[in-house]
Amino acid sequence: MSSADERCGGEYEIRNSRKVEYMSKQSVEITSSGIKKVLQKYTAERAIAEYIWNGYDAKASIINVDFEIDSKEFDTYKSISISDNGEGIIYEDLSERFRKFYESNKASISTDSNDLTRGKNGYGRFTFHKFARYAKWITQYYRPDSILYSYEITINSDNLRDYEPSEPIKASSSKGTTVKFTEINSDISTAFINDVLKPYLRAEFAWYLELKEEKKIFINGEELDYSSIIAENESFPVELKLRKEDIKFECKYIRWTNKLNHEYSRFYFLNEALELKKTKTTSLNKKGDNYWHSLLIVSVFFNETTIEEEDDNETTPKLFSTGEENKIFKDLISKLNEYLKNKRRPFLKVQAEKLIEKYEDEKVFPEFGENDWDIARKESLKNLVKEIYEVEPAVFMKLNKEQKRIFLELLNLVMDSSESESLLKIIGAVVELDSADRKEFAKLLEETKLKYVITTINLIKHRLLVLENLKKLVFNEELKANERDHLQKYIEKHYWIFGEEYRMVCAEEVKFEDALRKYIYILRGIDENKFISHPDKYKEMDLFLTGTDFRDGKPHNVVIEIKNPTTIKKLKNKEVGQIKEYIDVILKQDEFNDHNEFWSFYLIGQDYDDIVKDDIQNIETGLLRKKDNHSLYVKKWSEITNEVERRLKYLLEKLKIERESLSKGKSIKEIIELKPTVTN
Repeated sequence: MSSADERCGGEYEIRNSRKVEYMSKQSVEITSSGIKKVLQKYTAERAIAEYIWNGYDAKASIINVDFEIDSKEFDTYKSISISDNGEGIIYEDLSERFRKFYESNKASISTDSNDLTRGKNGYGRFTFHKFARYAKWITQYYRPDSILYSYEITINSDNLRDYEPSEPIKASSSKGTTVKFTEINSDISTAFINDVLKPYLRAEFAWYLELKEEKKIFINGEELDYSSIIAENESFPVELKLRKEDIKFECKYIRWTNKLNHEYSRFYFLNEALELKKTKTTSLNKKGDNYWHSLLIVSVFFNETTIEEEDDNETTPKLFSTGEENKIFKDLISKLNEYLKNKRRPFLKVQAEKLIEKYEDEKVFPEFGENDWDIARKESLKNLVKEIYEVEPAVFMKLNKEQKRIFLELLNLVMDSSESESLLKIIGAVVELDSADRKEFAKLLEETKLKYVITTINLIKHRLLVLENLKKLVFNEELKANERDHLQKYIEKHYWIFGEEYRMVCAEEVKFEDALRKYIYILRGIDENKFISHPDKYKEMDLFLTGTDFRDGKPHNVVIEIKNPTTIKKLKNKEVGQIKEYIDVILKQDEFNDHNEFWSFYLIGQDYDDIVKDDIQNIETGLLRKKDNHSLYVKKWSEITNEVERRLKYLLEKLKIERESLSKGKSIKEIIELKPTVTN
């Protein structure tokens, strides 16, 4: 017997009756540069994870990753070792396992074809070139004669194509494999281990370690702790009947804080011995909501499997194809999906609030005023966005800033129109909506518009009450309401009376120079002192409002001078002259008139004398003067209150009809097509 035979325990038969042949240098069926090109997207942390997966593919339970620091240089590593207690690499299979780059025979070698095998492409062993120059495998394996043997394999990253195995010799230690890497790259540091590698390994292996509790990973002797990426976990039972017998399923739900590296959200089905029999993606993948989760299901129900065709593009076997078992399995999936939907709802509420905060920071919401009406509209739009997100978060995926603006403007318009069905079509084009999704969206739009209508009705009722109180201040002389302390302050508080589009610039006791400064700041965002040389610059306006004319988009300003009817029974030329002085001051200042602004001036009192009446051009509107850039009106308090009251009551009646329609409508189509009945 030769010395080689003695070292190997003599000749013996192996697979396909092949005899042991000792190998010299071997080559992979691809060039070294070709290997590096295929692996160019790999990072050092992903490469290290590949070697850990190789250990688990070899049925290891313990993986140790050890970094040997170089004592001569600060924070520089001399070597990295990754060791496992798996089955080792069988020498007689080596040429098949290392020679073919895109293939791996792990699946054929594995005795448990139902379990998870990650090294199916056969190139994980070459990824070390991302962090080291040399790699050496020291592997111990059992031959069929139950004798333990050991040998080494070396690869130089300068030439990944060639690998060199040593001759196997008898070993005295236990089975397993250690891969030692030397001439480590300078970017492997303590910071890399703590800030990059460990977080990556948590996201890579957390689901697997949770699935198989006997599996462990140690980094420099410290067990990898992945509890920090578990946001929520819960155990619960499910019971179903099979042939009048209760079948129990012990379920464990986990929600992850981070996206797992290369793993979808899945169901994992294990038998009584905790062996994985099948995986299946849940129905909540790719929803755009960061709801990352796993469900582990253990039951005697999975002790036996019927291996049929593959489904869902997965490599795990189909459990049941026909019969009552298949129905039980479908019922189980249905219950688990319902459970996940219920768990997801409070999560989505939180995420929806975050989305609103993000959109507000990005300033993509339509612009609203500061009056009660616009505040209610904005709140309704926010609620609609949140509710749509809670139904289908994918609608908001991958929108750039401009697309967000357009979509939010569309939603804003939908709240004021009967275009809900059009919105459904648009959303359906963005994401795939099944019939259940469409019904939920339709119901959501109905409810949202109904809420908005009810809110608006309540707002109008409140404004009608405000208007009644204004009438008391104006017409009830017993109250002795004066102009400055009562009437003016009340109008200032409720300036919406003159139009929803306006915002306050200033009110009583503000000089023209201060009013000009505030006006420029509101209009252009510029805050600087302004000076007026007009002799009437110290006069004070009662109320100064500014807004945007919806017809041409230009600034429209309103200056209001109010007179208390208890002290001034009729407006005369003296009061008209006062507001004409305001017009003269304003229109002679370039800063007030360099953006094609239009001005409306109102003088409001109990009544006016015949001289003023004769100067009015349009008695219905009170128009006294109309120029290219301004108009002057004289109005009675009764005209002001009657106009506002008519406007509000018309809106109120219209909204009540719409509320009734929305409340009684049986479908979105009925609500959209329903026409209000007009009575004489």
